[in-house]
Amino acid sequence: MEYAFWAFVLLSVAALWYIFGLFVGRSRLYMRLARFRSQGRLAMLGEALDGNNSAFAQDYRAGLSSRNFDIAINIEDGDNRPGLDSDEVRRIMEARGVSFDKARLIRQQQLMQLHGIDPSTGMSLDPKAVTFGSR
Repeated sequence: MEYAFWAFVLLSVAALWYIFGLFVGRSRLYMRLARFRSQGRLAMLGEALDGNNSAFAQDYRAGLSSRNFDIAINIEDGDNRPGLDSDEVRRIMEARGVSFDKARLIRQQQLMQLHGIDPSTGMSLDPKAVTFGSR
């Protein structure tokens, strides 16, 4: 009967370790699953993507789309703008192991910092800047 207790303990520890691993690795899992989700959506977009080599179509094929930032509408409307800064976003995703949305946020914060804007408040970091209201 004692072996049943230890088997239960061992299985419980293994299950908790597995769940912990899923929790910790979820951002990398989301990044990997983004490509599979986009491939399924590609089938639904079929006509819009056939022969479409726009920047948005290429970004969509690479999995750079999400529920919060869906570029399928741009593809369907035939948008000819340059598209996303996909190389930089992809580099951030791979280097930091974050999702597409988080990588876009990091990229925007970097751009804001580069241009002298506080990413957390949106206020200018220039000491000569005049603002009305409380900081």
